Amino acid sequence: MATRFVCLLAFGICFSLALSATPFLHQLEKATPTRRVILLLNQFDTSVVITKNRAYAFRLLNEVNELANKADDDQLARYSRYLRDTYAKNTSLSNAQKATLFLAVSKRAAEDDDPQIAAICQHFAGQYYFLSEEYGKAFEHLLAANNGFRQIGYPNIPEISRYLYELAFDYYYFGEYDKTIRLLNESAHYPPFNSNLAIQTYNTLGLAHNLLHYNKTGSDGSPLAERNFRKARQLAISYGDSLWVGIVSVNLAGENAFLKKWSAALPLYRQSYRLIRRFGQRRELPSEAALQIGFVFFQLGNLDSCRYYLERTAQFRQQQRTRQFATNLQDEYGTVRYYDLSRLYYKAVGNLPLAYRYLDSLAVLKERINKRYNSERLSLVNQRLMIQQHQSEVAAIDVEKNAQQTLFWLVSAGLTLLVGLILWLYHLSQLRRRQERVIEAEKEKSMRLEKQLVEEELSQAKADLARFVDNLSQKEALIDTITAQLADRAPNTYSIAETRQNLVNSSLLTNDDWDEFRRRFERVYPGFFWQLKTQFSDLSPAEERLLALSKLKIDSRQMSQMLGISPESIRKTRYRLRKKLGLEGDSPLLNLLNEPQDTPKTPD
Repeated sequence: MATRFVCLLAFGICFSLALSATPFLHQLEKATPTRRVILLLNQFDTSVVITKNRAYAFRLLNEVNELANKADDDQLARYSRYLRDTYAKNTSLSNAQKATLFLAVSKRAAEDDDPQIAAICQHFAGQYYFLSEEYGKAFEHLLAANNGFRQIGYPNIPEISRYLYELAFDYYYFGEYDKTIRLLNESAHYPPFNSNLAIQTYNTLGLAHNLLHYNKTGSDGSPLAERNFRKARQLAISYGDSLWVGIVSVNLAGENAFLKKWSAALPLYRQSYRLIRRFGQRRELPSEAALQIGFVFFQLGNLDSCRYYLERTAQFRQQQRTRQFATNLQDEYGTVRYYDLSRLYYKAVGNLPLAYRYLDSLAVLKERINKRYNSERLSLVNQRLMIQQHQSEVAAIDVEKNAQQTLFWLVSAGLTLLVGLILWLYHLSQLRRRQERVIEAEKEKSMRLEKQLVEEELSQAKADLARFVDNLSQKEALIDTITAQLADRAPNTYSIAETRQNLVNSSLLTNDDWDEFRRRFERVYPGFFWQLKTQFSDLSPAEERLLALSKLKIDSRQMSQMLGISPESIRKTRYRLRKKLGLEGDSPLLNLLNEPQDTPKTPD
């Protein structure tokens, strides 16, 4: 009885699966040959039954193959065989193992004189190597596949928009925005692989144009970015994808916000907030939209609404951390924007202690993000160099392999091909010289990248020092404000002076602050303190601090606040320094140190 029940249950499952496949087969039968391929690939990408049930998937492929034979559709039959040969990608293989699987299928397709399937398999092998962070191998196969697609002709590959988008996104990861834009524009010329990819193509185009514009001009907001975001939003609306409408609306509203068009940005942010909150519970939360709405209300002077959306942002961010929607770096950038708006809001409503706390937290977080950004940028530069080196080695191996094959055929031809041999030797010499020029060009490119990295690190160090000094200035402004408020409430001059001095000693240039300032200063002016000690060994710590602040052209009033001493003490210290350094009259204090000279390196 139990056996009979199991058999009936199995029969029922198979029958229901067969029924579910019937509408798809009818749809496939009525479609054009190009559309059949796209439908088939999307079905095998998105159907959980297919990816989890091998028997059902192969049974469906048998029926697809019968349809291909009936319709004399050779292309559909080849794609059906390709899906069967690569089905193991749905198992627990590692990404490297999946890449090996696709390369084996690519080799068999090439032997069967099917360059289209061979190139497709090589593309996916490259994608899996990319996921394994083997970027040299990844781009070797991705570019070889793209070259194969070009030889076949992009219009002859039904799903070419997918392969162009994926290659473009790989370049986007490495900050190659010119190549990203070129490939995405090419992808947009062909039928979309699916609605999601069509929307993403224009949304990623907008992001790439924004970043390219920022790298070239240093400013946000690009007309090309806005145009592509509008196109992405129109597509999302036409496909009825409300979540994507909300996501793209944030990007489009951001373009208006960059131009300070607050009235245009606000309805887009609100629409994004409403749609993401309603349709994105499983994929995304509207924390970014809520924060931006709060910022717009702040700019419009509506502080009550600003506070409401600040509180909503805090709630969404807590849920986001619990449900792990975003990466750590994305979360940190969101936190920076949240702290910044909180600082502005609490300063505007007069809650200065809370504004001060957010300001301090903002400075600490920015420092951590800058360190991570520099580390990741250095890693990307190293990975680019590895990819270029790998591609140069592959090119050298190909040249050597071709030369050996040519030599074999020339030698086998005998003395009758002596002239050909001479020509070949000349050709080989030219190839070698060309390869040497390529290697030299790669070396020069590597040196330029290293020089660029050094210059960017120096620029970052200068900006870091400026932010540190600016942060101290903001603290001084807060202290002056608090002191003024204390003066209004308590006219006791001695108590106010004592309170202000406690604030200065506790929150401005303390010993810890000085150590942090000195570390940042020496990144911008290496060897400065070593030079002082070498030339003037009897300088006191207070005199060293005054010289360093003078190097930054900080005036006496600000020095006195930062060092916690009176302006009179500053003048006395300057007078002693003039005597000690041998400066006379009203000569600038730092003429000696500011004269052009070779900066000595700090001894090891």
